[in-house]
Amino acid sequence: MLLVADGPQGKNNNVLLWIGEQRIPVVTDRSSDFVMDSVINYYSDEKPRLAYKAGKLFLDSGAFTASMKGISLDKERVIFVQESIRPELAIPLDFPFRPGMSVNEMSKRWGMTKNNVIFWQNSTNLKKVVPTLHAWDKKSLLDNLLWFQKYVDSEYLALGSLVNPSFADFTGFFGDRQPRKELVDMIAFALKCVEEHSDFRVHLMGFGSSPLMLHLGYYLGAESTDSSGYRRKAAYGKIVLPGMGERYVGDTSAKFGTTSFNHSKHVNELSLLRNCDCPICRINQDQLWIDWRARAIHNEHVMKKEAQTARQLIRIGMNVYETYLDRTVFANSGLRYLWEYAKLRKKYYRISEVLFEGVK
Repeated sequence: MLLVADGPQGKNNNVLLWIGEQRIPVVTDRSSDFVMDSVINYYSDEKPRLAYKAGKLFLDSGAFTASMKGISLDKERVIFVQESIRPELAIPLDFPFRPGMSVNEMSKRWGMTKNNVIFWQNSTNLKKVVPTLHAWDKKSLLDNLLWFQKYVDSEYLALGSLVNPSFADFTGFFGDRQPRKELVDMIAFALKCVEEHSDFRVHLMGFGSSPLMLHLGYYLGAESTDSSGYRRKAAYGKIVLPGMGERYVGDTSAKFGTTSFNHSKHVNELSLLRNCDCPICRINQDQLWIDWRARAIHNEHVMKKEAQTARQLIRIGMNVYETYLDRTVFANSGLRYLWEYAKLRKKYYRISEVLFEGVK
């Protein structure tokens, strides 16, 4: 099939990948990287400062981690940390939703998030503030976006808790964004709303955990996402393969995702690894089996190359990017069904078909 360029489309023709880092960094020189870090890592420090040099820094408020741990963050302390570190982009202290919350609870937390966005925007010395958009259904998503469009002065917004009514009954794991149709549906809808009703660019929180999720986010229309999974996977003995998922090479006590190489069935996978040009594989690939930091460096390298490929293809045209994903990343993936669903949602979403009458 001939690939025909249709030219860059939309806002996301220069997609970014922010590499998640912590107070004990994988590498100390990140002067050429876009780095994502969190206030939670420096919250108790008398003099908050980074242990690495960042090219550009995006500093989260730490609200999601705090919410999952059931702890509260002090607004003034969060501001102190952010103003001490001076990132290029900073997320105000928001109030994410937790599984089991009622719509009334989520609505109240959204009100507190709005108040903090305005406070951060008007009362801090931060360079650029990035608000986080939360919603408990599709109508509230558009309403909340329109509020941002009216009152918030920002180039970017971050997509936070995007849930449907069944979320109130959900009691399972709520860490990384899980690959489900409901999630794709809400993200596709959110990005369509942003495209049609605002001037924002979108940062999609936590969608850089694997090549499949990364490409799914970019394809749906996000221009920016972050990857902290590269480090967490490494700690659990996992490496990321280009254009694929993860493979288990460690001897740790990982309790999930322990798919290993099978020499008789996965010759292509082994070939991908042998041809890897990351700083670890170029010198001594055996380090991947014994050193979590080596795996983290490898995983980061793979994710950066995936983002670079997406950037190059999107600049040529979305039809070229879609064809590439059809032939490679999702060709034999167990998430093929999710990819087919994403294509339908992206192409045929009609906002008017799913909203109540009277939305202003």
